[in-house]
Amino acid sequence: MKGGRWARRLLATALVGAPTAAAQTPAPPVFRSGVEAVYVDAFVSRSGQPVPGLQATDFELKDNGVRQTLSLVAAESRPLLAVLVFDTSNSMAGERLAALRSAAEAFLDGLRPNDQAALIAFAHEIEWLAGPSADKAEVRSALGRLRAEGVTGVYDALYAGIALSDVGVRPLVVLFTDGEDNVSILSRRQLQEEAERSNALIHVVGWQPPKVVLPLHFSEAALGTASEQTRALRKMAEVTGGRFWTADSPARLREAFAAIADAMGHRYLLQYEPRGVRREGWHRIELRLRGRKVDVQARRGYWVGR
Repeated sequence: MKGGRWARRLLATALVGAPTAAAQTPAPPVFRSGVEAVYVDAFVSRSGQPVPGLQATDFELKDNGVRQTLSLVAAESRPLLAVLVFDTSNSMAGERLAALRSAAEAFLDGLRPNDQAALIAFAHEIEWLAGPSADKAEVRSALGRLRAEGVTGVYDALYAGIALSDVGVRPLVVLFTDGEDNVSILSRRQLQEEAERSNALIHVVGWQPPKVVLPLHFSEAALGTASEQTRALRKMAEVTGGRFWTADSPARLREAFAAIADAMGHRYLLQYEPRGVRREGWHRIELRLRGRKVDVQARRGYWVGR
């Protein structure tokens, strides 16, 4: 596990290069030989609205089919590390780039003082512009340096965001893109595997032309109009407990980013020590609420290497 995660971190650093002078290099991650605790970040909703006031005993979780004993962790004790990964290809010039800056401001406004943020921009190259830092002013300043040029490398950029967020105690990656990938080195399959094996919660915001715009959080019924890349990114987000959002205007874009930040304040952070299951390999997570008809979004599994 140690070697694989560190290798992925090195690859991510190679993809983005060194951070700018305003950014700080995060400390190397610390790996442990065993899995003492597993954290599951869950969002519970009914008719799209968060369900408040739940306790650990309201949840039932199975790890590879074995029921586990849960505890509820105060979110304040585990700050977010939010990595913003922004498409700045040629198609983002003008109004779209201004709208993206505004949406990012709305997102930063929704973070708590102890939460950290970082900014990665990508087109044909990937640039690490700011953070991670609890000083949101650093990221706000970096937003002003965004420039639209080049083609689109979505998969490589999302990989970098996932790997660089892995140092956070509660890692969140928010990807924005308005185009199809045409230069990435990594394949869709490689990125899917990285998303499944990471600890990051992934949200993806996609700009859709008005004639094919989908609901803010679109359903299975809408997949017929979605591109292959949209399907893949939606799957990657949902396997981690996140969502795919769509926007066709500056107002909807800002709404999506604000909603992501707001939802983080309503999530439940559950913890357990795996019992009765083999340590190595893929662990399938099944999480539900006892005796209630609600929607539960959470990571579907995790990976433990040798």
